[in-house]
Amino acid sequence: MVDWSRIRISFSDDTWATLKSRWQRRWVAWREIRAERDVLASYRADYGEGARFRWWQRLRAGVGLFFVVVLMGAGLTMMVGLFFIGFTIALETLV
Repeated sequence: MVDWSRIRISFSDDTWATLKSRWQRRWVAWREIRAERDVLASYRADYGEGARFRWWQRLRAGVGLFFVVVLMGAGLTMMVGLFFIGFTIALETLV
């Protein structure tokens, strides 16, 4: 009978580095092959290190976000104000 508790597998750090670099090379190669076959690759959004935004895109996004926040704030304020006005009118009618 084999005593499995005495058997240990250990790899040196160099082996792990070799496996990691081999995996990274395969991943990069797979992505390059996929990019060659992908017809819509030029239309896809870039992400990570390669993502680049022009200054006018950032400005447009900032202005749009500002208006969304202002309009939502104004809408919330109007709803709260109408609630209190309606509550006051209802209270006055009941009393």
